[in-house]
Amino acid sequence: MKTPSSRTRASLAAALLLAAGGSAAAHAPGTLPAPDAPYVTAQGAVRVVGYNDMQEMLEALNRLFAKSHPGIRFELQLKGTRTAPPALASGGSLFAPMGAEFSDAELAAYRQVAGHAPLAIRVAHASLDPRALSSPLALYVNHSNPLRELTLAQAMAAFTAGIDGRTALVWGDLGLGGAWATRQVRLCGLAPDTALGIFMRRHHFDGRQYASHFQGFRQSADAVSCVAGSPAALGFAGSNRVAPGARILAVAPASGGHAVLPSASAVAAGGYPLDRHLLIYVRKVPGKPLEPLAEAYLRMALSPAGQQAIGSGTLGYQPLNPQELADELGKLGE
Repeated sequence: MKTPSSRTRASLAAALLLAAGGSAAAHAPGTLPAPDAPYVTAQGAVRVVGYNDMQEMLEALNRLFAKSHPGIRFELQLKGTRTAPPALASGGSLFAPMGAEFSDAELAAYRQVAGHAPLAIRVAHASLDPRALSSPLALYVNHSNPLRELTLAQAMAAFTAGIDGRTALVWGDLGLGGAWATRQVRLCGLAPDTALGIFMRRHHFDGRQYASHFQGFRQSADAVSCVAGSPAALGFAGSNRVAPGARILAVAPASGGHAVLPSASAVAAGGYPLDRHLLIYVRKVPGKPLEPLAEAYLRMALSPAGQQAIGSGTLGYQPLNPQELADELGKLGE
């Protein structure tokens, strides 16, 4: 990634200042890019590298940001979530928009370069729209299976069967009787090294390894097809990839409680246990404040106007709820 020289960066910062009206008065104090910022392109734009499915969202947020920060332009290089971590670590991107969390390997690589962990800020709920690439997860069964709901504790027992003495190997272990009680559960889902496979292990399976008979796929559509083609299958995949022959189960938290199907209202309220979020990662040196430009952008994204811009997109990504907004804004003050 080619970056301008220090002298060029200084002149670019001056040009940005002039574009803003000849003084910094149009901006909050310190929000202009640093003269030596490696994320400033040769054309004077602020580079952002990351998730392609956030293009529409970021374009809307950039327009909103420009209203209070005239003269600051962004160059979006959105080739995929996995392009974001190295660009953030090197300083080549102001922030890292991502559709999934850092993997353990990405976090280790980032720490090696930056010397610390990045800060993750949730900016939107995942989408139930089939056009979106990021959706909440769902548990699937074959359409012939009479089961209607599972707890996450039951799901963990099934998907990690044989690990740490767990024995949910047949459908009777998951509450079915009759002829189903002795049928072995066939497990389908996203491969352990995929973003969604990592997410399930990290957040819902206590970090345990998948069962030896678990069949992992690279794409949600393939995992759902596995379930649709096998009456005894249980799977997990994106909730917006439902297909004929497969049916989504209502899910209850591991601690028990009411089982919930994925719906826009349940996701928005934070009541669906397998919800996911779109994220923006930023560099955060322990004990030091965030870079002012990145912080200003994040506060705008989490503002009422920013959340309205996010919710008005065509891909169905939903704004955060009030508690989530309070939690994320609290991170910015740390």
